[in-house]
Amino acid sequence: MTQLVALPDGTELAGDYKIVRVLGAGGFGVTYLAEEPNLSRQVSIKEYFPSDFASRTDNLEANPRSAGSTSDYNWGLDRFVDEAQTLAKFNHSNIVKVHRVFRANNTAYMVLHFEEGKNLKTWLKDLGRAPRQKELDAIVGPLLDALEIIHNADFLHRDIAPDNIIIRTGGDPVLIDFGAARSDIAAHSKTKTVSALVKPGYSPYEQYAETSRQQGPWTDIYAFAATLYHAVTGKRPPDTPSRMLKDEMVPVREAALGGYRGTFLDAIQQALTLSVDGRPKSVAAWRGALLAPEPPKPGIFQRFKEKTEVHRRKDEEKQAAEAVVNTVVPPPPDVPGPKGGLLDFFDALKQPAEANAPVAAAPPVAKPVAAKKPAAEKAKPEKAKPEKKKAPEKKAAALPPPPRPAPEKVRSKSKLRPKPDVGRRPLTRGLKSKIIIAAALAGIGFAFSDRIPEVLRVQESRITTGAIGTSATAEPVLKQIAEIKAHDAPIEELALSGDGRLVVTSSHQPELKIWSFDSRQLKGVVALEDGPATSLAVRNNRVVTGHANGAVAIYDLDSQRRLYRFKRNDARIWAVTFVGSEERVAAASHDWMLAIWETASESAPSAILEGHENAVQAVAADPSGRWIASGGADRSVKIWNVETHDARRTYRNNSDFISNLAFSPDGATLAVGSLDGTIKVLSVNSNRVQRAFAGQNKRITSLALANGDDMLASADEGGNVRIRSLKRSRQLLALPGLASGARTVAFTNDGRTLLTGGQDGAVRLWSLPDSQIAQGN
Repeated sequence: MTQLVALPDGTELAGDYKIVRVLGAGGFGVTYLAEEPNLSRQVSIKEYFPSDFASRTDNLEANPRSAGSTSDYNWGLDRFVDEAQTLAKFNHSNIVKVHRVFRANNTAYMVLHFEEGKNLKTWLKDLGRAPRQKELDAIVGPLLDALEIIHNADFLHRDIAPDNIIIRTGGDPVLIDFGAARSDIAAHSKTKTVSALVKPGYSPYEQYAETSRQQGPWTDIYAFAATLYHAVTGKRPPDTPSRMLKDEMVPVREAALGGYRGTFLDAIQQALTLSVDGRPKSVAAWRGALLAPEPPKPGIFQRFKEKTEVHRRKDEEKQAAEAVVNTVVPPPPDVPGPKGGLLDFFDALKQPAEANAPVAAAPPVAKPVAAKKPAAEKAKPEKAKPEKKKAPEKKAAALPPPPRPAPEKVRSKSKLRPKPDVGRRPLTRGLKSKIIIAAALAGIGFAFSDRIPEVLRVQESRITTGAIGTSATAEPVLKQIAEIKAHDAPIEELALSGDGRLVVTSSHQPELKIWSFDSRQLKGVVALEDGPATSLAVRNNRVVTGHANGAVAIYDLDSQRRLYRFKRNDARIWAVTFVGSEERVAAASHDWMLAIWETASESAPSAILEGHENAVQAVAADPSGRWIASGGADRSVKIWNVETHDARRTYRNNSDFISNLAFSPDGATLAVGSLDGTIKVLSVNSNRVQRAFAGQNKRITSLALANGDDMLASADEGGNVRIRSLKRSRQLLALPGLASGARTVAFTNDGRTLLTGGQDGAVRLWSLPDSQIAQGN
């Protein structure tokens, strides 16, 4: 009997496969590259061969080494087959595909799709530098989706590491070489070794135990975090037993070799917590922190304003200090000043009395002044030369000169000096500051030349409508015509049915409420099985909702029951919309994707539109269903062709994350709301920005364009509502009595009525009379 570790090249298996070469070998099996002639493809074949208690005979069969290891061998063989059958059920592009499992040579073989590419360890090495954030995000997102599917099936990978992640030639990743069965076999075996259970640096502490009772999704999360630690720092973390004795792992923020998101690094650090309780318990709980965008940074105008304010305060403080020093009249004693100021104050109080004394009356400097102005000196002969005070004058001459200049001397030069309350600065510093400020203003003007005229028009609009100033004309006012007390909490979403007879509302509760537009009566309540709606849209008599757990659902408003449910993963759905009909919807997701679903198939989206470089947070479709608009945390807006799925146009240079989108009824224009409260109106047929509005300093939560493309209504996170005309640069209408504010708005189909969803839970209806609408024309 001869022990052969691997099958020789050229060996045929099951009549369908021919071994080409060995790809790798471990303690529990051997992996081969093989050919499948019938299908003209290459495959990977993994053979169950536990080297600790198996041997190979001359006829290539695998057998237990001894009678005592037969039980372990057979038990492990069954686990190997069970794992193959489980993996074969996963149909995900980022999980290695199992084509077949069969028994032969007294063992079993798993036939896998052969993945062409490099493992992550080699990929990182070949980069020759630290990977960039964008490159890592492209890998992390799909792997999280794959891992979540595995965990949802009550399965664990148990061997995530850089060498078990393949980066395909196309750039997308795939998980390979599951270690679940291997761990079970090692734990069951009488000859088990720790090396078979763990991978130093990547395995968490609970994996070193003899049982798997403490293992769960958090076990794979630790291993994945350790893999990401390796990616951003260039080395693996210390093994967990060493960390338990003395944790010398350098925090990832300190060890990272490149510039990465702070939230990304913090999520890695949390997942590397030694204690099971300190780690995220699921991929869903970890994904948000790992892929969350950075908090918005102040814009260039805000930074410039803050810096200017700091300099202004410093200049004022310096001018005040210089004014105290240069002033002739001493400051009050309670004003802060240099040391000795209080004594100077008392000395100054004595000066009026001393002005009549001979010492003060005959200083040497008084004579040149008198020589220049003889008439003035002749008018005061007695005060200039009192005869009987000469003895004290000689005594005073021996004293040191007074600390302050004579008042007459100061006054004689006061006409040539700046006023005492104006600070004096060196000429060069003043010129330098002016040059720097002028250059900064020129740069800002060049960068924002397309926005400055619009900003000026908006400010002029505010002055015209009474927002600024006291001489403004009266502002047109909307009239409230009805109110519906819909919820006990703020209304988050609001929409009208296609025929306008129904109003649909939602709040933080997991339900939709349906109201009659005419009678204002409640028509029904729809329970949302996936939790509160993060967004909703209505077309005809159907409503689509998006949810934080990644689900998208379609309900019928008449029967008030759910018709369809779609779900791709657990990534949050930020926005949903119908696309052309009630049979097709689009969903904007936190995983950077825009998915299109059709009611004909609930199992998979009909298309996934990729192109954003961060979470997609807004989506809208034009009424004809020809175009879809998407906006995201990458500050870009994209217009997609619904049929070809191509990006027709991309609008960049937005001031902040895109938070809301709305098409005009004719589909010619697109309103874009941002996180910082700015609104742009874009032309769908060109790259031109038609209008830009400011004045709302919080995230735009809702946009609505009235029929006729003239009226634009907007609401922000603070409850502020604005109604503007797109034909004139002025704020048109005011809403009296909306003290509580509203975060969602909608126009009726005829554009004559505006609905607002109040933060007090009330839906209010406002009429737009013809006379007021005409003012915008």
